Formats: sequence, structure tokens, C-alpha cells
Amino acid sequence: MRSRWTIIWGVALVLFGAVLLAQQLGLFGPIGLTFAVFLFGVPALLFLLTFVVDRRQWWALIPGFILLGLTLVVFNEANHFISSTRAGGLFLFSIGLPFLLIFLFNRRLWWAVIPGGVMTVLAAMPFLVEAEMSPQVIGAIFFLGLGVVFVLLRLVTWSNPNMGWAWYPAGGLIAFGLVILVTGTTAAQIFWPIVLIGFGLFVLARGYWPRPHSGD
Repeated sequence: MRSRWTIIWGVALVLFGAVLLAQQLGLFGPIGLTFAVFLFGVPALLFLLTFVVDRRQWWALIPGFILLGLTLVVFNEANHFISSTRAGGLFLFSIGLPFLLIFLFNRRLWWAVIPGGVMTVLAAMPFLVEAEMSPQVIGAIFFLGLGVVFVLLRLVTWSNPNMGWAWYPAGGLIAFGLVILVTGTTAAQIFWPIVLIGFGLFVLARGYWPRPHSGD
């Protein structure tokens, strides 16, 4: 344990010492590195190195990438490489990415697909807004994307018969996205009430269906 943390702290100090030295020598030119970059960047690197040294510590990816996302946001605010809207989208992706990586490294942690996929879909929204897409198309893509997340969840857990429930939110979200895409938001507002009414009628009808009698 001691040797692991020695490696992590040693690598982190060497890297950030090199960055500070390069900044003092003017190697970065007009690029600004504020204190907040190091405030979030140092612990981000420590968490990520924790996972690199020991792959069993998958939890470290979550704070590591979130802090890395914050580092990129404050770095961009000081240098204005991209718009604040896109930087916000990248920060949302930094929240979803660790969950996707967690699943890739450990396929038994299927639940990570849900937050990873949802946050990735949310991260795409600022880029679509800045691309000046219509609200109708953006709304449709949002719900279609969420539906695809549950489709992927079912596919990656295909061998588990208990995961069949994923088809229901997938179907509902994709259907709702198609309704928005074809008819717009006005018709979409009555979609879910109709779905609830239909499901309620189905439940009531099933209560009156004749049931087969078991033999004595």
C-alpha cells in the first residue's frame, strides 16, 4: 500500500512540477494557468492514478473525471478556447465518461451504463443548442438518445433474463422521441397521458380476463 501511494504522489508531483516550471519559463506562451486549475487538477490526477495503479479501485474514476472536467472548465474560462456552452457540455460528459469506463473494465457493473449513457446524452445538448437546431429536433434527439441507452443496457445484459424490463423505458422513450420529431411538442404533450390511460385500461381489462382453472 505504501509503495502504491508513493508512486501516485511521486508521479503527480513530478508532472505538476514540470507544468509549473514550463509556465515560469514561458513555454506555454499566452496560455494562462490559474490557481483553480491546480486546485482541481491535482486531486483529479491523484484519483486517476489511483485507478491506474490498482484497477480494482474503479470508484476513483468518478471523482477523478469530474474534477478533471472542472479543471477543463476553469482552464477554458481563463483562456476562452471554446464557448462556455460547449465547456458545460464537456463537463457533463466528464460526469458520464467514468461510468462508461467502469462498465468497460468490469462488465458485471451493468448499472453504470445508465448514468454513463444519460449524462452523455445530456452532454450533447449544449452542442446541439449552439448548432442552432430547432427545439423540436433537440427534444426528439434527447428522448431518442435516452431510449437508446436502455436498448444498449438490455443488449449488454442479454444473458440475464431479469433485465427484460429495460425494453419498456426504451420503447416508451423512443416512441415519445418519434412523436416529438414528427408532430412537434404540442402533440407530444398528450402522448404520456394517452399512454397512462391505455396502460390503465389494460390493467383493468386483465383483471376481468378469465383465468385457467388448475386441476384438482
